Amino acid sequence: MPIILGVLIAFAGTRLVACAGPVWSGDDEQRFIEAYRDYVEPPASAEQLRRADKLFVEVVGILGDTYVDDVDTSAFVDLAIARLPELEFEDKSPVGVVGAALDDTLHSLDPHSAYMSEDMFKRLQESTEGSFAGVGIVIAHDDSKRIRIVSPIDNTPAARAGLKPDDRITHIDGYDMTGEPIAEAVRRMRGRIGDPVTLTIDRESNSFDVTVKRAKIEVPSVTAAVIDNDLPYIRVSRFDANTLDQMRQQLDELQDKVASPRGLIVDLRRNPGGLLDSAADLADQFLTGGLIVATEGRGERKLRTYDADRSSYFDGVPMVILLDRGSASGAELMAAALRENGRGIIIGERSFGKGSMQRILPLSTGGGVKITTGYYTTPGNHIVQGNGVVPDIEILTEGAAEFEREAELPHSLPSRRRDPRTTVASLAESACRQDIVIERLDPSSDRAEQLAEEQADGEVAGDGMLECAVGYFRGGGLATYRPQVEPLLRAGL
Repeated sequence: MPIILGVLIAFAGTRLVACAGPVWSGDDEQRFIEAYRDYVEPPASAEQLRRADKLFVEVVGILGDTYVDDVDTSAFVDLAIARLPELEFEDKSPVGVVGAALDDTLHSLDPHSAYMSEDMFKRLQESTEGSFAGVGIVIAHDDSKRIRIVSPIDNTPAARAGLKPDDRITHIDGYDMTGEPIAEAVRRMRGRIGDPVTLTIDRESNSFDVTVKRAKIEVPSVTAAVIDNDLPYIRVSRFDANTLDQMRQQLDELQDKVASPRGLIVDLRRNPGGLLDSAADLADQFLTGGLIVATEGRGERKLRTYDADRSSYFDGVPMVILLDRGSASGAELMAAALRENGRGIIIGERSFGKGSMQRILPLSTGGGVKITTGYYTTPGNHIVQGNGVVPDIEILTEGAAEFEREAELPHSLPSRRRDPRTTVASLAESACRQDIVIERLDPSSDRAEQLAEEQADGEVAGDGMLECAVGYFRGGGLATYRPQVEPLLRAGL
């Protein structure tokens, strides 16, 4: 996912933290302060200019203190000045000009560092709390700076309207989005509940409009089911402040419902990440001990470790973790933690490869900044950044469109310390599909009702990767690999 991600979602691997103290401009910052004034629409008051000056100086100071690599302040300022004539400013107030310049220049450091206006910062806080008002899609830039849909969030206006991964949003309410920052796309798609927004979609060279009504997005991040009466299944679509409570509730119900489980499937496909603490907490539900994840900052300095200390759900039950190319950040660290602690094997596709961590810092001038401050490392001291998580058994999906992974994004941080393990086997999805019966724990949900109707009409093709994973436990095409992969899992290889 060229995520990552800007979004109408969570920011993967982020932590919300407090802000710094007073700031003063140096010679480099002063050069930008003198240059940006030429792009401000008059009249601008002295107070407006002072606030914008402080904004720039504060962000440059934060970079120097917290960014994952040393930042050449002079070069950063030079680029910010050089880019001023090329930017299209929708807001030509002092803060508007400085904010646009900062956002553009921060993106030159890596794909995930960004400036957020007060409105954007407020919406981010809402999204990490598990709800927000919008259409319900995860978005990112493609290599042509177009807005690409990474995935629609389940049970949202976007999903119900039929929007698909890899669709391009060319216009929002008629406004051309080519080259626009992710933050601008998010701003235009957010709004009041019930108000319509029209998205112009480019899909396989076909262009069409889709009008959806904005809604309060309170999508459960955890859903669960029982497959074939004895196989608990739990899906985590993102990691926010409510995910842990939802996970425990669903796991408790699954344990009550399935007395003798054959296995357990944890589905992290299309999960773009979210709050780092939430992802670590979820991994902890299945681990009685061991390291879950550590974070590493500038100069490979260890910042923090997360260790397992909870009682384990489904202790001793064989586990499969499903990943695909859309699994990123927190989903990758959770999968790696479970495998490297000997808890479960991974089936699916190599994941996205976002192993960097961001902090969200509020600014004294209003708004906030998202800064890449480090990498997360797996229990085996591997780094997912640019590498992704390699599945134990790879499923080759049919007709899957290719899209950029993290390593292919402009200004992506370099890969480091790759996990040396390799895939044991690769199978075509068609070679291991089978019929399965799914009993959803919440049959009253809109999506469950929709699926039931489609299945009755014979309209559902099924979920090939999930069907293959089920076969791992019950004599399907993947079952023959259990004697190979499970000894490796127990040995930590």
